[in-house]
Amino acid sequence: MNTEGPRPTIIPAKKKAANRKRVGIYARVSTARVAQLRSISAQISGLVRHVATRDDWILMDVYMDIGSAKTGATRPEFNRMLEDCRNQKLDIIATKSMSRLGRDSLESGEAVRTIRKAGVEIYFQSEETFVEQSDSELELMIRAAISQSENEHRSENIRMGLKFGAMNGTCGLYRKPCYGYRKNENGDLVPDRYQAEIVQVIFNSYLEGKSIRQIVEYLEENKVPSPRGGQKWSKGQIVAILRNEKYTGDVVILKSDPTRDSFRLIGGHEAIIIQEEYDKVQKELAKRAKRKRVTDENVND
Repeated sequence: MNTEGPRPTIIPAKKKAANRKRVGIYARVSTARVAQLRSISAQISGLVRHVATRDDWILMDVYMDIGSAKTGATRPEFNRMLEDCRNQKLDIIATKSMSRLGRDSLESGEAVRTIRKAGVEIYFQSEETFVEQSDSELELMIRAAISQSENEHRSENIRMGLKFGAMNGTCGLYRKPCYGYRKNENGDLVPDRYQAEIVQVIFNSYLEGKSIRQIVEYLEENKVPSPRGGQKWSKGQIVAILRNEKYTGDVVILKSDPTRDSFRLIGGHEAIIIQEEYDKVQKELAKRAKRKRVTDENVND
């Protein structure tokens, strides 16, 4: 017989529902290159994890702009985010740093002012700080200038590192594979037997008088995989192969900016095309391009 009597049980008190703030994540990269796409993925995943750690935050949307480096380039996702801010759909914008909001300090500052005007806070993950309504205009300008300066410093450090590696021959760009080459176990470029033969066929066909279109048709008829592994070849892929100096065994890097030094590594890897044949192709490319210009001008007259 139970002499102790019934035991009471505890009924937990209902917790008051937290007033959770609605968060939008904004991420931006300047190009659609693979490394940049990895960067925007890292930006988003890091911010999503951070939002998940906050009991008082709830993720409402993610806004991504890709390829927005050029002045005047449209940023549709940024504009959509601003519209959601104005329509009071968000309480906080979370982004990696102030530089993500603009391509320079002026644009970043203007973006911050627009978001604040809509009554929305901004959280910068890298600085672990908020921009709120009470922050002064001067403070915003200082933050934007510091953010731009840090980005420029990082970019300059990257350029200096590339230049140092280019000067002493250790830069990885010298050993970047292209169609016709692969890396061996030591990380050096060596010809890919099958692709190297295709490169030779393309050069020989062009010197024999075949047009770019005829070369494309030949490769597709013989089911030769394109550089991207597909069945279709483009004229641009053929021209890029014909112009690529790397097939001679030489590599020129850092040549995209004519205001900066470029570097040539001679004989850094085994050649697929001899220099004399490469030079003939370059002259033929120039001759055909000139002939096409003359023909186009006559047609337009």
